Amino acid sequence: MNLWLIIGLAAAAVLIGLDKSLIPGSAILAVAALASLMPAKEATELTLIMAVVADWTAIWAYRHDIVLASLLRLLPTVTIGILAGVWFLHHADNDATKKIIGVILACFIAPYFLSRIRSALKTRQRGKSQAPQVETRSKNRQKQWISVAFHMLCGVLAGFTTMVANAGGPVTAVYFSSERLPVKQFLGTTAAFYLVVNMVKLPFAVGLNTTNRETALALLCVLPLTLLAVFCGRLIAGHVNQKAFTAAIYIFAVIAVINLLV
Repeated sequence: MNLWLIIGLAAAAVLIGLDKSLIPGSAILAVAALASLMPAKEATELTLIMAVVADWTAIWAYRHDIVLASLLRLLPTVTIGILAGVWFLHHADNDATKKIIGVILACFIAPYFLSRIRSALKTRQRGKSQAPQVETRSKNRQKQWISVAFHMLCGVLAGFTTMVANAGGPVTAVYFSSERLPVKQFLGTTAAFYLVVNMVKLPFAVGLNTTNRETALALLCVLPLTLLAVFCGRLIAGHVNQKAFTAAIYIFAVIAVINLLV
């Protein structure tokens, strides 16, 4: 059995477990690691199997922390994204897939950093002018429409990116972060979302039959690491600072963009 294959699978198992229980978006690194050791489609199938195991474990670990309202707002448009992803997989090669996901994710996280810059500038200007800002009814209505459009866009992109490369973690992480959920509710709701999505995807991925016997055996050997990573992440989550947690989400999103585009 290939030693590098086992090491790669073990690292992927840990990263996927942490993705579900502590550091959303870290699974993209697992996909990248396996894609360097095997064909991209086989790597996608293996990470999906690990993700389903981690999802079920995370659901149990965070069973009291799921926010259904946030979950239901995202799910309907995910179907559109998954169908778009299925169509795309039949018409694009691996390199094109990576580049497009990278560009989408870069466009998605850019507003966060722009808003941080804008907030810093406003704070500086506030010291010069204390004039209160009054929001009109039209501005409030505009914000509501932007919020609706944002929810729809998140659903479509999450479905698309998770279908073509199991890379939807950063997208949903940005979405649930915008909902301002506490750390545990964030992780529990994210786990519930991906359990639904991954169970829908699983029959299609397994039907591709890209995994050989040696790789399947190695996968079985490392799956306990996924369970261990989920429970360790759950223990740590209660002690995580909210601001540091949000910053970590966007840092991993940036790492994912660099990995996909370079």
